[in-house]
Amino acid sequence: MNPSQKEYIFRINKVIDYVEKHIDEELSLEVLSEVANFSPYHFHRIYSAFMGETLMGFVKRKRIEKAASIINKEPETPISNIAYACGYNSVSVFCRNFKDRYGMTAQEFRAGAKERDSKNRQVDSNFGKWDPLKDGYVCNVESLKQRSMKITNDITVKEMPEMHLVYYRHTGEFHLIGKAYEKLFTWAGPRGILNQNTKTITVYHDDPSVTEIENVRQSAGIIVNKDVKGEGEFGTMSVPAGKYIVGSFEIDVTEFKQAWDSVCIALSESGYQPSDGMPYELYHCDPENHPEKKFVLDICIPVKPL
Repeated sequence: MNPSQKEYIFRINKVIDYVEKHIDEELSLEVLSEVANFSPYHFHRIYSAFMGETLMGFVKRKRIEKAASIINKEPETPISNIAYACGYNSVSVFCRNFKDRYGMTAQEFRAGAKERDSKNRQVDSNFGKWDPLKDGYVCNVESLKQRSMKITNDITVKEMPEMHLVYYRHTGEFHLIGKAYEKLFTWAGPRGILNQNTKTITVYHDDPSVTEIENVRQSAGIIVNKDVKGEGEFGTMSVPAGKYIVGSFEIDVTEFKQAWDSVCIALSESGYQPSDGMPYELYHCDPENHPEKKFVLDICIPVKPL
């Protein structure tokens, strides 16, 4: 990839991040072209060529998928409120778009949430890691309470600080994110970003119960100071400060499912519910440097009062 192509990817990632943060606002071609620093005439063609879908098609898809995720998570929130929160000025337009996307009305989708969760829940046999995003990032609590939980670590609701990241974005199968980290470390090493205190973080952007796996995004990130600049495929972003339920674990690769399950159950008993922020895994050391090759990490889910 030449320097010009890297700059194009950098600007496209900047737009994607902007859409994610401003889903309830105007996201016109003119607004997003300004974010990308391209002319509107050229940017919609550039985006389509690089990403394989139109810019406005991406915005429409993300609005509907965001709404579907909220419908899964918040069964008591009126559909109209969700539509407005996802950038729709017309509930009737939202309802048409939703049915076009999922082949059913939003109410029918909500009614089928439990059945979908039962069918979708599974462990990735290639990685040994449960998909933490099913059913709106957290698991079905009632089914979990029927299982014996073997992991009992520190889990609490607390304020987490803002973190600045340099990232390489991975789209697709979850267990392949290791390749994104390899590229990120190869880029970061010569730039002096890595040291013995380096911490990494995986940020989850999409809910695979409403987004096809080939479109699901994760950011493989390194925590940096605010002055670090991205380039090309390596972007920068911030994870906002706020209230999170945080589970601290020391586990091997086969125990991620149990760890996420434990956080889910603790959340159900905490008086809080998931908020609209992005969940993440914060890693405190390289498992290759652990005597038992274990991950030392925090599982963090943004929350709001129930």
